[in-house]
Amino acid sequence: MEYVNHLAAGGYAFIPGSYYQTLPDINCDNKDIFLSELEQLKLAYEKLTLDPYSAGNRWRGYAQCRRNEQGELSFGHFTEYKQTKKYNPDTGGIVRHYPLLPENITANRLMQTILQDDIAFVEAYKRIGPLEELSVGIHLFRYEAQCDAPAYSSPVWLHKDDEDVVFVHLIHASANMLGGDNLIAPTPKNIERVLRLEALFDTLVVNHDKYHAVTPIGCRQPGETALRDIILVTFQRTIKEAA
Repeated sequence: MEYVNHLAAGGYAFIPGSYYQTLPDINCDNKDIFLSELEQLKLAYEKLTLDPYSAGNRWRGYAQCRRNEQGELSFGHFTEYKQTKKYNPDTGGIVRHYPLLPENITANRLMQTILQDDIAFVEAYKRIGPLEELSVGIHLFRYEAQCDAPAYSSPVWLHKDDEDVVFVHLIHASANMLGGDNLIAPTPKNIERVLRLEALFDTLVVNHDKYHAVTPIGCRQPGETALRDIILVTFQRTIKEAA
């Protein structure tokens, strides 16, 4: 509840990766199983598609999930994925189509554990309604940067998302990476916190109370490529005001 309370009071929460590694389905007795599942998850980033809807050298995969009465998750493209111009002036206002994440990733033990914990977090948070009234999105992002070709998000600067609660889970950040710092701000002109996701599963969760951004990714050495791999899990009320 500590992180839930921090989100409710402050508009964001930082959850260290060590928290996730203590969860029963991740902290398995067999380290080989954990490493195998982690390797499978990391390999998924090699098969993502370059985002055709925005610049920024970002590679992307996407799925939505639902939970049945038995608590099991199912995955697909259940509703159109579209952000509003109000929150994303760069690429809002159009329906975007991304390849569905493959079953070996949505069924991955680590992925499932993270998703179930995010769902439990949102249910304890209570401010956006029951899960049955939410659209849940899973995005895999790879930022791939070179010295003369940085990678960056869209929108590139402080913003709020259409989604009511957003989790940013770090899977990998290469040692030669520059940037990739998360910013938290009460207004677009007043930054109050800069933090960096560094360790496996380090997580930032934000709501609509604060603006946020991630600084562009660069590479330290010419001729090399810097990578930042994240899982973005979003929760959005299905009934929204018209934009």
